[in-house]
Parts: sequence; structure tokens; C-alpha cells
Amino acid sequence: MRYIKKDFFFKIGLLLIVAIVNCNDVFGQDLAIRKIDQAYRDSLMSHDYPYVLPIYGDRVQKTGHDLPLPFGIMVNYIAQDTKLNIDNIALRLDDSEFVDMDFLEFETFENTANVVNVRLEAWLFPFLNVYGLYAHSESNNAIKLTNPFELDIPTNPTADTYGLGTVLAYGAGNYFAILNFNATWSDVSSLDDKVFGTVTSFRVGRSFGFHKRFHNINFSIGAQHQYLARDSSGELRISDMFSKVDKGKIQEIKNDISDTANNWYDGLKPAQKVVVNQIVKEIDDWLEGRTPGDRTLGYQFEKEPLGHVSLQLGVQYNHGKRWWYRLETGVGRGRNQIMLSANYRFGIKKK
Repeated sequence: MRYIKKDFFFKIGLLLIVAIVNCNDVFGQDLAIRKIDQAYRDSLMSHDYPYVLPIYGDRVQKTGHDLPLPFGIMVNYIAQDTKLNIDNIALRLDDSEFVDMDFLEFETFENTANVVNVRLEAWLFPFLNVYGLYAHSESNNAIKLTNPFELDIPTNPTADTYGLGTVLAYGAGNYFAILNFNATWSDVSSLDDKVFGTVTSFRVGRSFGFHKRFHNINFSIGAQHQYLARDSSGELRISDMFSKVDKGKIQEIKNDISDTANNWYDGLKPAQKVVVNQIVKEIDDWLEGRTPGDRTLGYQFEKEPLGHVSLQLGVQYNHGKRWWYRLETGVGRGRNQIMLSANYRFGIKKK
């Protein structure tokens, strides 16, 4: 195997950062290069880098470049509206076999979510940041069945999300570029399995400095792509699912099914009729108080966001080296988002 010199990674790092960018992302933050006076540059070059990270931080400082404090604790609040389509519905009662209910059609619905996101991150190299995140979200959905009859089913699922991510950053002068990627797994209260998702974003921007050192404001523009696994499944008790549904509407559905002149029910497959009859009977027994509504309705479906890509506009104020504040908004097809963020940075010194 060909011998690789021990300075290989350092040289690659210097090529990537050239004039080191002090960046982070949003689900990130970004702190661009700032011009510093010659006396401060001389001071950097004459002192040893005090912190354990990033790797090669000491060599970068010896070149006269300043680095952000390597560790950060970030708290984000995100409000997001996402429009989704639902297809390929299958239903069952309790532990029976799932039956395809291809006659059911749903209107595109809007998922309104409020998310609190906590992120712990560190600059592993001067150009590479790694992080772990946890988020808790609460959603408000109004799922509307449009065929063979109209029925509004309100749901309010919650989710706990865990994930890992990385940021690549580059800067020159007052300009910077940032590439962010993270993968997450969400435990949603209304679903059986964890939902896998990814977020990929790229942005460029410019930093404007104030007279006071380490105080600046950054503006950025970019694009974000969100992916969400299509397949979902879960179950709800009859009483939980229909307790918020108008009882008159349920009675109307029962009458509709009993009407021999109605074509949609008569055209169902035998297995579909069995499931519909079972569900109607359970709802009827629950409404009349004959059962507590404990039987579960299982469901499988595919979901697809109306759009995956959004335009991201951000502004960030860096109050010294320790506190960064950010406002970012995203607009795309079927997606709107706004984020408020506070980031506290610190260093762990070498022994």
C-alpha cells in the first residue's frame, strides 16, 4: 500500500477552507470569516490553540486564521405547514388480515407542526461539523375522506425524533457556502413503526461585520430538500378515532350503507364489505353504549408530500463568540416553514 504522509489530512483541510470559514448550519447556523486587524492575527500566530477540537485547529491558528468555539448547544423552534397526499389505504379490525380499501379517496391534507429541536454539535475538523439532535413535535391534522362519502377525521399526533448530521463549510473573504445533511428517526404516536427522514440543504451567504470584534450579521439564501418514508401503519381504538366525529355524520354513513339503491357499497369486493360491516357494527355498538369501543382499527397507507424542495432565506446575528441567534424561513410547493434559533458555543481546553 502506498505510504500516506501524516500531514495529508491537514493539507486537504487547508485546501478546503483556504481562508477558514467559521460556519455552522441551521438546523444550523453560520458564522462567516471576518477581517481581523494585524495585531490580532499576530497574536493568534504566536499562541497555541487552547481547545481539544477541531483536529488541526492549532495548525490553522498558526496561519493567522480565527476559529469559532468548537462546541455548541442549539435550541430551535420550528413552525411548519406541509401538504401531503394519502394513497393505498388498507384496513383491519384487531389482528385480522389487512384488506385493500382502494375505493377510499382522501383530499390533500395539511399537517401543521410545532417543533422544539435541541442539537449538540462539534467541529471535528475546521471544515467539518458533526451533530446529534432530538426534537419533540405536536401536530394538528384534519384528514378529509372525499369518496365514497365525506368525513372529517381530526388527529393530533405527537412525535419524538432522534438524528445525526454533518455540515461541510467553506469560506473566502466575507462569503461562505454550507452543505448540511441529517438523517432522523421519528417515533410518532399514531404509527407503529419509526418514520425515517432526511434533510439536505445548501446555502450561500455574506457576512457583514460591526466595529466590535466577533459581532456580525450574516445573510444567506439556499435550498432545502426533505425526504420522508412513504409507508406508514398504525392502529387506533374505535372510541379514540370517532369520538371527535359528529355522531349525526356517522348515522348518515350507516344509513348510506343500508340504502340498497346506493351503488358504491354494492360494488365493493366481498372482503371489503366484511371490513366495512365490521367497522360500522363496532361504531354502532360504541355509540349505543353496548361496548367501550376498545377494538382497534388498524391501517396502512402511503403518504407523499406535495413538494420536497423549499427556498430558504436566513439572517443570523452573532453576539460575540458565544451567542448566535438566527431567523430562517422556507417557502416551497406545499411547504412553509419558519425557524427561530439560539446557539451557545463553548470550548473544552486541552489538559
